Amino acid sequence: MKRIIRIPDCSFITQVKYFFTIYQARPWQSILFICYLYLNSHIADAQLNNRFFEQRFLLDSTKKLTFRFSSLGFVKNNEFFGPIADGYTLFGYQLNPQLAYQPASNVLLQAGVFFQKDFGQERITRIAPTFTVKFRHKNWNYLFGTLEGSVSHRLIEPLYNFERLLQQRIENGLQINHQTDRTFFDFWISYPQNTRPGYTRQEQFWGGISAEFSAIRNPGFQFTIPIQFTAFHAGGQNINSPLPVRTALNAAASLSLLWQNTTSGFFRSARLDAYAVGYSENAEKSYSGGAFYPNLTVRFRPATVLFSYWNGRNYRAEFGGDLYQNYTRRYNSTYQEANRQLLIMRFLKAIPITEGLWVTVRFEPHYDFGNKKFEHSEGVYISFQR
Repeated sequence: MKRIIRIPDCSFITQVKYFFTIYQARPWQSILFICYLYLNSHIADAQLNNRFFEQRFLLDSTKKLTFRFSSLGFVKNNEFFGPIADGYTLFGYQLNPQLAYQPASNVLLQAGVFFQKDFGQERITRIAPTFTVKFRHKNWNYLFGTLEGSVSHRLIEPLYNFERLLQQRIENGLQINHQTDRTFFDFWISYPQNTRPGYTRQEQFWGGISAEFSAIRNPGFQFTIPIQFTAFHAGGQNINSPLPVRTALNAAASLSLLWQNTTSGFFRSARLDAYAVGYSENAEKSYSGGAFYPNLTVRFRPATVLFSYWNGRNYRAEFGGDLYQNYTRRYNSTYQEANRQLLIMRFLKAIPITEGLWVTVRFEPHYDFGNKKFEHSEGVYISFQR
């Protein structure tokens, strides 16, 4: 019989200290403990800031028919030589012209075409139609069709690989989201792959919840609790696939502190996130794992520096970043590590050019303790939305 952690009846600060004492042995139960802290505290940007790449379908009651356009140019080079992740370069651009029609102030119909061109290939990599029905009730948005997906879910990289933005950006399904000054909530179900009786491929569902709640929000200080959960399912009835039916769950939660300099100066802000991350899968047999993932983000006048430490045991996420996996993502390899430790530094700079146009530059070196390797990636991204 599994032992159940008893939560001591003590002050909030004492409970926070207690979390760090129980995490190493029981990461999944630690995540539940963080949820308890949220409820016990009456709590009504995580990790890597990807807000410049988010795509929102805006409601504008003053215009009924509009043309909208978004694009992303990218080059990302991964100099990876270890046994977990392949090294390669992603170089190309994405275009998404759309027509938006508002029959009412709270209803939006938007349709367009998504193009992706990867340099080095003669043909266009992908052409896909996009269509979204969105309506709003108070501060809640309901979407069907092409979702406000990818990095717009604001998941941490161990749960969602940033490179999916550059390779599999479009998500289709159902979505409900809500955002105010104090809260962010996103629920979605997407359908990456379908199947039919007799097909050899499995159908795939991927969905989850991403939420962040502000407990304290002052001009110079904020205390928030991000909670994230994703589920991936692969299966289907009457199909000819040799692959087992799989359901994989991933979760993450953090206690996050943000200090902001209320006066202008070289040192702008600092944010500390301490994530507990968990993984559980049910296929031919059960798997589980977890990780500890603290992040310190320091924003200076010229650029932002992010320090991250990853300590994962038997961890896997279907759509998570390659570097964080304990099971290899390298081509034609079955390698795995029971424990994976990384020290990551990120140097980030976002440069506004004009309204809607941003250039983002990133340099991301890391050290792999287990394999004693220093690796790095770098990228330049040009995003435009109008």
